[in-house]
Amino acid sequence: MNKNLNLGKDKIWYKGKIVGLLLEVVFTLFSLSFFKAIFSSLFYYLHEHVLWRKKINIASIARIHARTSIRNAQNVYLGNNVRITMDCCVWAETKSKIIIGDNVLIGPGVKLFCSNHGTELSGIPMVFQDRIENDIVIGSDVWIGANSVILSGVNIHNGAIVAAGSVVTKNVPENAIYGGVPAKLIKYRN
Repeated sequence: MNKNLNLGKDKIWYKGKIVGLLLEVVFTLFSLSFFKAIFSSLFYYLHEHVLWRKKINIASIARIHARTSIRNAQNVYLGNNVRITMDCCVWAETKSKIIIGDNVLIGPGVKLFCSNHGTELSGIPMVFQDRIENDIVIGSDVWIGANSVILSGVNIHNGAIVAAGSVVTKNVPENAIYGGVPAKLIKYRN
């Protein structure tokens, strides 16, 4: 037999380290850093996934995935039977709204942003410049495909479809199918 096949008990990585590993775990569990991380995670979760639910305006029935991020929910208006799936960002602003009609499907990873950072070369960093805000309006019977981005000021009319992965920078006409970066007309629904 080959001596190299003896990978037995003398090769155990944790041999003689168990007490040290256990002490490290115990000291971490009772450290200030641990409690800061727990409270920070809890408050982030409440902010991103719970508190907005009492502020959002829903006509009657909407299904919103738990991993959806909604900002300024008091400025988000949902019609009947709206479905927003996982990992979406629905970010209204303080002076702009997101209005979504009835029977709308929003695929996973879709981003709706009502504002952009200011970009003037004024000596003020972009992060401190005033935001440029505009409403987003989505009509009824609309389907927005996965990982699409809808930018501020866009109006997606009734019956439209936005193909997956599109970046919508301009209005989408009624019953049109748009796709691409930036999104352009592909065809009209039959």
